[in-house]
Amino acid sequence: MCRAVAGLAAGGLIAVLTMLAPAKSALAHPHAWIDLRIAVLFDARGHVTGLRQTWLFDEFYTAFALEGLARDPRGAPSADDVQAIVAENMKNLEDYGYFTSVTQGEAEVGLDAIRDVSANYRDGRLDMTFTYAFAKPVSPATAPLRYAIADPTYYIEMLHVDAADAIRLEGSPAGCRHRLIEPQPTMEAVGLAAALDRTQSGGDGLGALFAQTVVIQCK
Repeated sequence: MCRAVAGLAAGGLIAVLTMLAPAKSALAHPHAWIDLRIAVLFDARGHVTGLRQTWLFDEFYTAFALEGLARDPRGAPSADDVQAIVAENMKNLEDYGYFTSVTQGEAEVGLDAIRDVSANYRDGRLDMTFTYAFAKPVSPATAPLRYAIADPTYYIEMLHVDAADAIRLEGSPAGCRHRLIEPQPTMEAVGLAAALDRTQSGGDGLGALFAQTVVIQCK
């Protein structure tokens, strides 16, 4: 059984999260949850070079992903096993743009490479961290920079953790700010999500209706 989370997007559902323990309702999207922490990375010129993302998976996905693996006396898996799971996730996420959309004005900000991938297991939850490096540095002083991170099918809900440091501007010059815009899905979208079970998809546009957007601007 593949343990990768990424295949939920764009082409329909994969078996891994459809097999999650039934502690969550079989009806209604989402069926898995990821908490986000994002560092917006600035260079010496005040341009943004990428996003360092940390994804913290919910306990149910974590338990399934680690099923059958050896554990130490504290219940933790080996570092090698954790790295292998995350490497598989990252490989599958490549086909779906790592669930990440970055724009400036009407233009899409391209991806150069994924770097600095790491993983941890803490307090019953798996997390992975990676740097989403832009093809070209972007100046938020020229026009606001926007990003959104979401599973297009909304099988997984991905939201910034409710903490003051959920979004950090690392190395930013004075006058740079960020603003998080909460989603405002229509009642029709909410109803559609509520009606979908684990075997159904609302299409690749559903997740965008439930996605948070972050705007970065520098004066």
